Amino acid sequence: MEKHPTLVDKIYELQTNLPNEVFLRQPFGDTWKEVTFDEAVNEALRLVSGLKASGMQKGDKIGIYSKNCYQWMITEMAIMMGGFITVPFYANLVGDALKEVIALSEIKFLFVGKLEEWKQAKPGIPKDLPMVRFSHYEGNAKVDAGILWDDFIVDHKPDAENYRPNLDDIWAIFYTSGTTGVPKGAIVSYKAPANLMLTQQGKHDSFNLSAKGKNIFLSYLPMNHIAEQALIVTGGLYFEGRISFVESIETFSKNLAEVQPSVFLAVPRIWTKFQQGILSKMPQKKLDLLLKIPIISGIVKKKIQKALGLANTKLIISGASAMPKATLAWFQKIGINIQETFGMTESMGIVIIQPKDDIRLARSGRRLEEGQIKIDPETDEILVKNSWLFDGYYNEPELTKASFDNEGFYKTGDTGDLDADDFLQVKGRVKDTFKTNKGEFIVPTPIEDKFAANPLIEQICLVGMGLPQPIGLVQLSEASKKLGKEEIKTSLAKTVKTVNEKLHRHEMIHQIICMSDEWTVENGLLTPTMKIKRSAVHEAYKHLYQEWYHSEETVIMQ
Repeated sequence: MEKHPTLVDKIYELQTNLPNEVFLRQPFGDTWKEVTFDEAVNEALRLVSGLKASGMQKGDKIGIYSKNCYQWMITEMAIMMGGFITVPFYANLVGDALKEVIALSEIKFLFVGKLEEWKQAKPGIPKDLPMVRFSHYEGNAKVDAGILWDDFIVDHKPDAENYRPNLDDIWAIFYTSGTTGVPKGAIVSYKAPANLMLTQQGKHDSFNLSAKGKNIFLSYLPMNHIAEQALIVTGGLYFEGRISFVESIETFSKNLAEVQPSVFLAVPRIWTKFQQGILSKMPQKKLDLLLKIPIISGIVKKKIQKALGLANTKLIISGASAMPKATLAWFQKIGINIQETFGMTESMGIVIIQPKDDIRLARSGRRLEEGQIKIDPETDEILVKNSWLFDGYYNEPELTKASFDNEGFYKTGDTGDLDADDFLQVKGRVKDTFKTNKGEFIVPTPIEDKFAANPLIEQICLVGMGLPQPIGLVQLSEASKKLGKEEIKTSLAKTVKTVNEKLHRHEMIHQIICMSDEWTVENGLLTPTMKIKRSAVHEAYKHLYQEWYHSEETVIMQ
């Protein structure tokens, strides 16, 4: 494969070619702090000088623990330009969970930034670990340890080494617990983002972005997650990006509408919230009526797209977990064509994508050029091989070996099937499959997708190991708050009946339970990317299965 410039090569290229162009934008209320390419590189190089003066050597691992902000990006640039290795952590890790990944990663230095909690986090950080804290961001916890960013760089001039890593050098180690809860550090070298970008500039050009010319990015998903690293960090550098950050959850909609990005990635739960927000202002019947009127239809679509912040978007992606086909079809009707993706940390977050000119709702997407996919004939597990795969798990040689077959294909842990046009249908996690007491296997994800048409359901988790039939645990949406209990129960019972008509007898849903307690990242029932931790949900509620199952109600309101 053709050699491609590394992320560091791109940093210096952008500084040379576009020194005075705005690169990073950080909101503070109604004002935005703007940083040019030249300013960002120079500040990063001052950090490099500070790190070297602190004793850091090439190959040392340096952690970043923060929510998204412009200082995160400058810090990561500095780590790369100094020849160090980035180890990013989720900003909501605290206490023992944070302590565990810090110990596993063997970092020698830590940058701490925007955080919701500090008192709970502080005990998880070794007292002898050198630390720099970002400037304080209003509305976030005040970090009272480490050296302040400005004080750290004040006496340092930009490092003059002009270090350039090789493609085989380690770029970062990404720790992921996913839905299993076991931290694994995926080692990713510079060749992974380089080869992925080279592939996307091939004939398929699935990213629909020009390699030259001001692509606008919005960063709000966790920056330690591979999706944000692939799209925002890698995409921003390889596609001459201008990266704007979101100030907070509360300002997300405002910031998105202000930025109007040319690239936007969201997880399915966010798309569901967008849909519910639109329908709260314009009921489905009225929307359907307006979309049937030719001139009015175009006006309505543009108005919705602009209000969301997607009026200028060339690449609209859904990732992290499967998107219900009904939701994808709903957005297509209002002119928002979402390109669904499938991938994992070990593959730079992407294996397949829906081609922009050939979106097939019956499939999950097509394999990327240069990538290979095959299906295990015995288990239906999806196996992948490409030039942007990770190099293995940090300090886990046996786990690394077990994660590949004898032909070098990575075992994704997901099941699916592949058609003659290289379009893949992802069915669900191998480990998500469970058996009823009748000995029948249930594959939850395809069944759960069928409930997406009901706007009262925000999330559903199918469970029932050991029961005669599966049951569905539901998180109700904001739309349900406008209705009484009986209206909700009637609507959900109707949906259960409709869904069951499309299922095999052993798959039919016995009942729906509307949960009173919220599933969150903090209580361990959702991953940081808002995926349901099915095993955790099962453990939390399995003691109630029998009681629920023997109720005569089809819909139970907790």
